[in-house]
Amino acid sequence: MDQREYPPCFQNYSRCAVLPHKTRFRFWRDSGILKNGLAFIYPITAGRMSEPRMIEGILFDAGGVLYHRPRQDRHLFAFLEQFGVKPRPRSVVDRALRAAKFDVQTGRISCNDFFDAILRTHGLQDPEILQAGREALQKDAADIEMFPGVWETLMQLQDAGYRLGVVSDTAHTAGQKIAWLAAHRLSPGLWTAFVVSPDVGTTKVEPTIFRVALHQLGVAPLNAAFVGHNSIELACAREMGLATIAFMPDDPSAEVDFEISSFYGLIDLFVG
Repeated sequence: MDQREYPPCFQNYSRCAVLPHKTRFRFWRDSGILKNGLAFIYPITAGRMSEPRMIEGILFDAGGVLYHRPRQDRHLFAFLEQFGVKPRPRSVVDRALRAAKFDVQTGRISCNDFFDAILRTHGLQDPEILQAGREALQKDAADIEMFPGVWETLMQLQDAGYRLGVVSDTAHTAGQKIAWLAAHRLSPGLWTAFVVSPDVGTTKVEPTIFRVALHQLGVAPLNAAFVGHNSIELACAREMGLATIAFMPDDPSAEVDFEISSFYGLIDLFVG
């Protein structure tokens, strides 16, 4: 359904949300519903509209939402080529390092330990080579590309008065990820909250990281939204009471409140 082609029951709305998921929520733009630049959400249950929720803060996943890595592993592959090593298939590496990935994302092992495990999976063992290989992996991690519309959208959301934050499952520090984003014009001052999983000891499949981020935002769950792509993480945020917005979700059938295929859709939702 095109975002301008509304069902008959919504024909008298001045503006509706982009790609609503099963018409569960709608934003109103008139009759004082948009106040102080902040949007009110009206949940719709069984055809009836309940009390509104004002959204004051928005949390974003990092990889897969703010940015992606279209040149994945290029520095690693160039490094391996120097030693005549043929890279193992990524699917094989991912399976072999599933436990190590969980451990690094929850702070049980260091990022360097994780990088060494990757390099050993490709057959490298010499300590000096491992150290040089870490540098290649760190370059790959920082080699990000923003999705279209991210900078423009976040600027408008900030100007409209929303508190913005990031929650990320990662092997890296918050400082590193903030620096990556700053290199793409997203100033560190843009973020009211920035929480990475190693600092909390859990990933986004559990509520702890969301609680920490909401505390940093100074916003209650019912006044916050989460923009993500992973269906399990979206479900966790939704269970906590956050409004959920799926951006190119891994599971299109996931139960969320809104789904957007373009980052610009957030401007339609929250700014108008």
